[in-house]
Amino acid sequence: NLKSYALGIIAAEYILKLLPAGTHTYQKLIRPAELDAMLRTNGLTTIAISGLSYNPLTRTAKLCNDSSINYLIACQKTC
Repeated sequence: NLKSYALGIIAAEYILKLLPAGTHTYQKLIRPAELDAMLRTNGLTTIAISGLSYNPLTRTAKLCNDSSINYLIACQKTC
């Protein structure tokens, strides 16, 4: 989405220089729902999805409800 491009690529790589320029390729970004589908196809069950926000001023990260830019996913192998 536009938000992930603007904040995850433009802001993080080119404005704030938190990551080397070119680290991300927009066309290769994976939405949480797409990853969930891939996991299910390969015998895994998603337990939880959480967003991850980063504050460049304090250099701290915390879990949040917004998974549109950065996210973590927990899964387990189904029997």
